[in-house]
Amino acid sequence: MRTKKAKRYDEHIDREIEKSVARFSERLMSNSKWVRLIDKLVDGSDKIEKIEFKKVQSKGVGELYLTEDTTYGFDYWQNGFEGHNSLGGWLIFKEIEFLLFPKTVKAEPLKEQNLSMISKLIESVGLFDLEITDDYTKLICYK
Repeated sequence: MRTKKAKRYDEHIDREIEKSVARFSERLMSNSKWVRLIDKLVDGSDKIEKIEFKKVQSKGVGELYLTEDTTYGFDYWQNGFEGHNSLGGWLIFKEIEFLLFPKTVKAEPLKEQNLSMISKLIESVGLFDLEITDDYTKLICYK
């Protein structure tokens, strides 16, 4: 059973996320779309070397860690997931401003990922707002 303090903390975090999201005019993702996307990214994780993300309530960029061994079938995966990112703790879907798939994974020695394949993988799930350049594929969650 959750304590009142834990519930107040969760409500506080939710208010902070909603306040940060309010500056955007358009929400492009839903939880069900996130679940389908994460499912596809886990299935294709052997082809994806690096995923970066930005939370709406911070300026920093973190790294998302998904592998074929990632277990995600629990109830909380309908809203977010825990511990699969460089920032630690929970990552709620609605707080993700964008996902970025950089072409260059490592500079020395040069290691790159196939952005065309990643874009096709994402598009196989459904319609997304993608910004595609020679250097990255960016999945935009808020505009």
